Amino acid sequence: MAITLYPPTRPRTLAELLDSSLKIFRATLPKCMPYASMAILLLQLPTLYELSRGRMPPLIPSAAQMNDPVWITLYTVGYLLFCILWMATLLRQATVAAGRAAGPADLLDAFKQTPAIVAIILLGNLLILALLSWPLSLIEPYRSALFGVMLLAAIYALVAFSLALPARMLTHKSVLQSLSYSLRLVRGNWWRTLALYAIAASIIITVLFFAEVMAALILPDATHQPAARALIAAVMLALLAMGGIFFTAILLNTFSDLELRQSVRPG
Repeated sequence: MAITLYPPTRPRTLAELLDSSLKIFRATLPKCMPYASMAILLLQLPTLYELSRGRMPPLIPSAAQMNDPVWITLYTVGYLLFCILWMATLLRQATVAAGRAAGPADLLDAFKQTPAIVAIILLGNLLILALLSWPLSLIEPYRSALFGVMLLAAIYALVAFSLALPARMLTHKSVLQSLSYSLRLVRGNWWRTLALYAIAASIIITVLFFAEVMAALILPDATHQPAARALIAAVMLALLAMGGIFFTAILLNTFSDLELRQSVRPG
């Protein structure tokens, strides 16, 4: 008999949410790893393109890259497919955690909802860009002061609308309804939601940092050994995929928990 980890039956504390997310992560990791691994690999398409041309990709895209149609195409396609596979991972996690059999339906559903996924991500990015770019038109000292205020506003918006994609994928609301629903769920729970995201991000970053340190200790001459470099890169990509699955479990749990809290909220 399958163990049901989702949806929850009662609102939970922060510690209970983290514990439940870890249980969902462990239970769904084998089924979700193919989607997550492919998503991470697709994000590396521009990097692989630069390496194939004998160039080390910079941390921040250069002007030459932004004017290269091949690089732009690979970046756009890779990012789009990453988002679709990420949402397919969310759907598969919900399916497996609910004790149901997983199949190709989650991937097909994610592809069918591509226009809505793109619209939500585009609207979110435009909002953040608008908030952060507006102060740049001012002169000092107003620019720095207002930029700090707008940065806080952008962080608030990022958390407030963070559940728009889960709302779309799990409840099939329209784009605008998903955005407003996310805002409504997070309202009154913003700090709690931010704390949960921060803890999850800290766990992922700590694991990646520890892996980097261990790689440096075990393979100190990896920079001069192509096979060792390839092994380290493969391990880091696998850890990134696992980190993505864990964070998706956090999103799934946060969404379901806030839905429960709203259902018992007075008024």
